[in-house]
Amino acid sequence: MICVRRSVAAVACLFVLPAAVSAQDSKSQGADGKPHGLRLEWTHRPSLRAGDMLRVDFRLKLQGDFREFSSEDDRPDTFAMSRRRIGIQGNFLKHFEYQVERELKRENAWRDVFLNFRYFRDVQIQAGKFKVPFSLDQLTGEVNQDFVYRSRLGDLLAPGRDIGVMVHGSVLHRGLGYEGGVFRHDGDNARFGDNPGAGHTIAGRVTSMPLRPFANDSPLAELTLGFAMTSGDVPEGLNALRGLGIWDTLFSSDVYVKGRRQRLGFEESWEPGAFSVKSEYARVTDERQGQGLLDVDLPSLVWDGWYVAGAWVITGEKRAGGVEPRRPLFQGGIGAIEAAARYDQLKAGSHAPGEAPETNPRAANFAGNGEGIWTIGVNWYVNRWIKIQLNGIRERFDDIDRSPRPGRDTFLTGVCRLQFVL
Repeated sequence: MICVRRSVAAVACLFVLPAAVSAQDSKSQGADGKPHGLRLEWTHRPSLRAGDMLRVDFRLKLQGDFREFSSEDDRPDTFAMSRRRIGIQGNFLKHFEYQVERELKRENAWRDVFLNFRYFRDVQIQAGKFKVPFSLDQLTGEVNQDFVYRSRLGDLLAPGRDIGVMVHGSVLHRGLGYEGGVFRHDGDNARFGDNPGAGHTIAGRVTSMPLRPFANDSPLAELTLGFAMTSGDVPEGLNALRGLGIWDTLFSSDVYVKGRRQRLGFEESWEPGAFSVKSEYARVTDERQGQGLLDVDLPSLVWDGWYVAGAWVITGEKRAGGVEPRRPLFQGGIGAIEAAARYDQLKAGSHAPGEAPETNPRAANFAGNGEGIWTIGVNWYVNRWIKIQLNGIRERFDDIDRSPRPGRDTFLTGVCRLQFVL
């Protein structure tokens, strides 16, 4: 209770802070009315600037979750600080962009740490630690998510962050985007415990707005389609991907794998005005070379994931580029209010004709498992800094004997997330 009271008090302070500091927004100006020298500005966030030569934006991201469960033994803690991040981002010497972000009090603390060279918009080079270009859901930043938790596809099948070098850009009047790079591994999501994930991995993603040339003034012009892939080698061992519920509870057994890991992903995003419809499908295959009896090859382990999601900003603000309330709370309005719903599904297994399904990690026909999750939610954008999310979640596992609690296949959760971002 003490932790909850302190958290509520902290959040209350966050409502007051933006209003206080926004009144102090100003620029250091010379006699000619133009900014000169090194100066500190505060528009959306504090920023240190020196003409066109240097910009340093200071970032802060805080997220706290209050949770309720369908039974008292589902999870003991009902409040958690899910994110406490600090960072800087900006540019220098006109053509170099950078970002450094760190999570406080976490083992894998460093998040995005990269440098981007942008002389041409069509061809840019990025190096450091950043997200492997795969999955719309995973590539959407945490603070811009329509739901408290990502889809299972975005959380488990997408690689996440890794160290690498990538070429990216947009051509044809920004109607065609591309990203392609080489990475040290296949992302943080694939490495856990003693599992090293894949070795050197290549990844690529292409997005297109195919109807823009034919319907520039139509809502259909906002339709975006994308395709992505990754490829890397997984060493021999119990090194398959994980099947996790939303509370990090394992529902899929370890499986012996060896050989090529390939991801294929398809995505769709349509954001006409106050509405959005997004969907994705991804398949991950892990070869199992020599993993059967007498060192025979086994059928590949296959992961399939997909989701469909929709959202509507009831107060009428546009969704493209992020929702920003036209009339924030305490400034003539109530902020922006949005309703959202999503269904996502994840399944894993292998198929060997004529073989009975088994749960043995060396089984030819590995008896897979999976889950389907319904999420409905309401998002309240109080102002440009504060967002409050309410989600109701129904999670159902395919195999009742291999669910997080054997003998029970359905779990209900309610979550309230308080978010503050500078």
